[in-house]
Amino acid sequence: MSNAKIVVEYTARRVTFHTSLPFTEVAARLEKEINKPAGGPAVFRALGVSKTKEELESNINALTDGRDFVYVSAANYFLEMPHDRWLNTYSGSSSTPRTVVYTFGNPLIAQTMLRHDLSAGLHIPPKLMLLEDATGNGTKILYDDPASVIAVPDSPGAMVSKELQTAAESLSAKMEYLVKAIVTE
Repeated sequence: MSNAKIVVEYTARRVTFHTSLPFTEVAARLEKEINKPAGGPAVFRALGVSKTKEELESNINALTDGRDFVYVSAANYFLEMPHDRWLNTYSGSSSTPRTVVYTFGNPLIAQTMLRHDLSAGLHIPPKLMLLEDATGNGTKILYDDPASVIAVPDSPGAMVSKELQTAAESLSAKMEYLVKAIVTE
């Protein structure tokens, strides 16, 4: 087999919500909604110890606590990345607005896409950025719309499966619902 390079151009959608709520409150609301205390390494343990589909579903549902998503992290992974901290260190200042990228998800939702296209794993689990307004007047919440970055053809001119598109659109709706829940004043 020869080496091959395939380039597929696609248009992604960046979604930005702005709220007058302070960064610390938005972060606390997000962490509550993604059940941060129960998530973290427990997600990887649940994935590793489950022996059946039913056991996996039960273990993940226990972690999500009735919500769509759970915080994802492991001891050796940066899945909550505070960019402002290292940028301030690098620049020798303290002027970078608080900027934290959260990684969260739900394997039960992820499988609805991965079973149709394993390359969807490039954007699963999803990420969301909290960005403190530089003027101190609130917080921005940013994410790339999952349907625009997951439902991508594997070669130029190819079609995306309807099942993958539908599953990615469902994730997009869940992401928007999450953000609206944390910014509602």
